[in-house]
Amino acid sequence: MFRFGGPNCKVCRLIRVYLLVAVPVLMMMWIRPEFQIPAGIDGRAVVGYGFGIILVLVIVYRYYIDIYRKKR
Repeated sequence: MFRFGGPNCKVCRLIRVYLLVAVPVLMMMWIRPEFQIPAGIDGRAVVGYGFGIILVLVIVYRYYIDIYRKKR
């Protein structure tokens, strides 16, 4: 019988992802903050570089956790 709870519950994981991602996005859409990027800065480039840096950091972290730490 299926029961909610536990660390590997797929429904619980889906709910957590929704709460962590979708709810803040919806709140930002409803609140519509007045956020201005300074003149001369391309916002798309900032977001793109940010995602690129985060991607590299996640790959380095996962390499450290999955490979480097197990060899020691």
